[in-house]
Amino acid sequence: MGQFGMPSVVAVTGFLGDPSDFDGVRGSCLKDWSWRVLTPLDLGGGSIVDMAAQLKDFSADLRIGYSMGGRVMLAAQDGTPTIALSAGTGLHEADARDRRAQIDDERADELRQDPEAFLQAWYEQPLFDALRTSPVWKDVEARRSGVVQHSEAWATVLAAASPGRTPVPTLKGSLGFVVGNLDQAYRVPPESFPHRVIPRAGHAIHLESPEATALAIHELFKELQS
Repeated sequence: MGQFGMPSVVAVTGFLGDPSDFDGVRGSCLKDWSWRVLTPLDLGGGSIVDMAAQLKDFSADLRIGYSMGGRVMLAAQDGTPTIALSAGTGLHEADARDRRAQIDDERADELRQDPEAFLQAWYEQPLFDALRTSPVWKDVEARRSGVVQHSEAWATVLAAASPGRTPVPTLKGSLGFVVGNLDQAYRVPPESFPHRVIPRAGHAIHLESPEATALAIHELFKELQS
């Protein structure tokens, strides 16, 4: 445990994320938890494997990662209790990996060429339908406008960290999953691991349903410690 027995938490946001994305979850967790929230850019903005290696510099009693950040956590498994939020567990088929890498390269080029148009198109994906209709969307949208200042860095991580270029992680040990039941991509977690499904929530569960997500994190942390 951290200082004076307080659990220390390291959390990693998703693609385009901001540390404040976890404010709602942090505010709903026990007040004695000590948090450090990072973005993929804070971890070097490279491949999933490279970003996972950077986590060794941050000791924690619990690791939490959302979406791309969750994939970083899956690659960094070392026995530290880990909770992945709305995170994919990898692409196994070579054709699917090749297609996804090509798609992400094209998306990265679009982000470099016209960041504003990219942002609009990115959040118009069906994956974010629930977020766009959430009361928090306007605040999230305003925060994402800052992405324009770092479009080259985000474009680099989008291509480098593509699921098409990421080894499929071996799932093991103290690992749990939280997903939203409306998430069109990741609503079915690995059944062999502790997990929670957040009702009436889509992909961005930590933004759409922070209180329910915090409760799920508390419950899973207890399970992973037992």
